[in-house]
Amino acid sequence: MDKYKTNTAFNKWFSSIKLEKLSSPIFERIFAFDKYQKKLSFFRALQIFLHAINEEKESFRDMDTAFVSKELQKETGIDSISYSQLSRVLPKMDSEILLAIFNQLLSQDQKKMPVNKRNSLYLIDSSTFPLNKNLYRWADFRKTRSGVKLHLRLCFMDNEHLYPDDFTITNAIEHDTNQLEVLVNQPEATYIFDRGYLDFERMDNMHWQGYFFVTRIKKNTNVHVLETLAVSKGESIISDQMVALGAQNYLTSRFRLVTVQDQKGKNFQFITNRFDCSSTEIAEMYKSRWQIELFFKHIKQHMTIKKNFSRSKEGVINQLILAMIASLLTYLIKLETKTRSSIFQIKRLFHYLMFQPAGKWIELLVPT
Repeated sequence: MDKYKTNTAFNKWFSSIKLEKLSSPIFERIFAFDKYQKKLSFFRALQIFLHAINEEKESFRDMDTAFVSKELQKETGIDSISYSQLSRVLPKMDSEILLAIFNQLLSQDQKKMPVNKRNSLYLIDSSTFPLNKNLYRWADFRKTRSGVKLHLRLCFMDNEHLYPDDFTITNAIEHDTNQLEVLVNQPEATYIFDRGYLDFERMDNMHWQGYFFVTRIKKNTNVHVLETLAVSKGESIISDQMVALGAQNYLTSRFRLVTVQDQKGKNFQFITNRFDCSSTEIAEMYKSRWQIELFFKHIKQHMTIKKNFSRSKEGVINQLILAMIASLLTYLIKLETKTRSSIFQIKRLFHYLMFQPAGKWIELLVPT
């Protein structure tokens, strides 16, 4: 633990971000940002906004007030900052730089815990963030509400190891299915998504292009049973069938339909092109989709996403990207320490120990 003695938990959390190792074009954008900012360099702005998101600050004024803390002044190298300066800087932060930082952290995640077809799933879903119509007219949604939508791909290995792997941000009016092709880009991976994304032609294209999927079918889906497979007795599996979906004018490829009954007697039907797994494994794959709902709940409740700092489109988008970066920074601590603590527990400990030597934080996380 010697290497952590003089390093604070605050600096330890940020240490995975290495701006100097970003590509030359991205580094040139950082240089251009710093050239026109007298007080806030890009890295200092990054520290302030990531700290604000992780600490659930409510506004630019709340961030401004936080600098009464001598510890925060010391860590950031800034004695004070006005809320008006912060309000100007957030929209000016180049989102391409932020995305490059996200991908840098993602590469570190994947290096520490390699992903393959057997040990992971990709969970896909979206979540809408409603906005005031009068203040955010640019964010098309409904007649009385504005909003933005985060379309997310979450890499899921197990309930302890999951993290945002890719995402897009659109106005809330955008339909989820329009973003599915953007998020489905890793051949031989298995994608889990709900029936709102169901599209027969797209399923066929995914199948032909080497992508695997598990999703639910709608109640009115036309199912043509081609073969009935054996099912183990005593399980919740009602049936396991080879089927084609659709009307006579368009039938899908040969897929697998697994019907499951829950403890309340309700039936669920899962369609997939994974033929190498048991019916129980297919049901468990879809069950993991709940984890992306929990992730959305986490970022909304514990990472200042319901309260937008900025009213501009650029500011709102940057805040969402920063939230994704913050979640990867915390997950990297989990991987490094091999802790059994949840992301929320790691974050809670960080709140109380951020200005203490990092060793105190790490020692509480490392399994004994």
